[in-house]
Amino acid sequence: MLQIAARHIRVLAVDDSLAFLRTLASFLEADPCVGVVATASSGEEALCAVDVVHPDVVLMDLQMPGRSGLETAAQLHDKYPGMPIIIITAHQMPGLREFCTQGGAVEMIPKNELVAELPRVLRSIRHSLHNRSEQ
Repeated sequence: MLQIAARHIRVLAVDDSLAFLRTLASFLEADPCVGVVATASSGEEALCAVDVVHPDVVLMDLQMPGRSGLETAAQLHDKYPGMPIIIITAHQMPGLREFCTQGGAVEMIPKNELVAELPRVLRSIRHSLHNRSEQ
């Protein structure tokens, strides 16, 4: 029986550090099941980009000048309730993960754990999206 591989997961990556954003995009593109469809350097850019590229998932920094990642996540969650949003952050405080998930994110990953955790989280989201599309 012919089995067709599930489609790529389309990611919008958002971070105000352009150097980190380039590194993150390169890391994501190294996974053959991930496609970075756009990058943004602010919450405002992210809101515009989502409307244009319609990503499967948004990977967004928590702390950015202007509109924070959490404020942006809440707006995206209201507008696109089924779109998974993953908050990434350099901060690790008690209760932060719960605060992020209550604000509309499906997951919060500390930046120092991205290499270990992000592939697992993206595989889980990809699996969920694939199952949803088969129904």
